[in-house]
Amino acid sequence: GPDLHFVQSQISKWKNRLKTPGQLDPQNPGDEQLVQIYYNYEKIKKQECVLDFDDLLLLPVQMFKQNEEMLEKYREKFPYILIDEYQDTNMAQYAFIRQLGAHGNVCATGDPDQAIYGWRGADISNILDFEKDFPGCEQVLLEENYRSTKHILQAAQQVVEHNTQRKDKTVFTENTYGDPITLITVDDNNEESKAIAIRCRALQNHGRDFK
Repeated sequence: GPDLHFVQSQISKWKNRLKTPGQLDPQNPGDEQLVQIYYNYEKIKKQECVLDFDDLLLLPVQMFKQNEEMLEKYREKFPYILIDEYQDTNMAQYAFIRQLGAHGNVCATGDPDQAIYGWRGADISNILDFEKDFPGCEQVLLEENYRSTKHILQAAQQVVEHNTQRKDKTVFTENTYGDPITLITVDDNNEESKAIAIRCRALQNHGRDFK
């Protein structure tokens, strides 16, 4: 049968898409087995009175759908909502925000160019559609970078301009140009780590402090 990590990952993806076992329509025998495992898992959790991490979003969203009075109570409890890293929100988080944030007092910070969690269920359209979801909102571009050198920002800008889904903006810095960028070509993330560690050790051997 499927390995444990794969099963956990698949159930988590379903929950992040707000799918309970009864809402799934398995297309092949392998899917059927996974749905059955999901069903049994939920049954055991209910018997043991326990929740998993994904339930902390799935269950409130379901509860608010079924109980408008409860939803109104929590909307009043949280009259202002501030969200960080909005580009990394998934469907369950998005539904939760839309429920609680129906009053329109929602401030979200994020950057479509920094969306890296699509493999984990994050949906970049959440931030791209923010103005449509919350009509009349004000967009504030934070284009000045205080951390990086000009060389780094210019390289980053030339990369992200090729993204097909993005908000147009141009980052800048008052910092110096700094050292030229060095390109390291490696096979995978493990080789990347090794190459950087070897380079750091070589610099340290030549009198550079690790700082």
